[in-house]
Amino acid sequence: YIGRSEERKRIAKDLHDEFGALLSTTKMYLSTLNKDNLDTDTLKKSINAVSEGLNTLHKITNDIYPSALNKNNLNNAIKDMIHENCSRIDIKTTTNIDVIEIDKLFDQKSKAQIYWILKEIIINTIKHSHSKTLNIYFYENKKELVINTKDEGVGILNDLESNKRNGITNITNRVEILGGSIEMLNAYNKGLEYLIKIPILYV
Repeated sequence: YIGRSEERKRIAKDLHDEFGALLSTTKMYLSTLNKDNLDTDTLKKSINAVSEGLNTLHKITNDIYPSALNKNNLNNAIKDMIHENCSRIDIKTTTNIDVIEIDKLFDQKSKAQIYWILKEIIINTIKHSHSKTLNIYFYENKKELVINTKDEGVGILNDLESNKRNGITNITNRVEILGGSIEMLNAYNKGLEYLIKIPILYV
């Protein structure tokens, strides 16, 4: 419940800070206009502010439910995510994503959380690990899905660096929302490994 509460706080803060601020700016611009003062520059600023607001709203709602899952099932969405993020910077990825039909094991809300867990791991690997490889494996038993990821990078060097990695907190919170468990195996210059267990919720 703590993870879910933190997620709601984050979404509310994003809506207030980002989207709310853009709406206020747009209102300010529009309030200066009237039929006798149709300033072209102000109109352009208003249109740009609305456009930026729509993009921000899309980003926030996409964080709640990834648009990739509207187009694909979870398996294909994960494969596309791996390709889009790892292939473009030459991180060699090994995965058995085609072996298990993960999409059939969970409801829509759970699938969204799993998608974002993997996205956070991939982004963290790209930003911090300096690794050229990332292994992502999935295992299924009667009660849970096991996600095992491992890179061969620098690992987490110290507690201070760990605290700076907001992605780790996000991953942990999402695993908690799913009622799962997470274990991190860290070794200096030998990489970082995640072992995540998520109770299966058949739909």
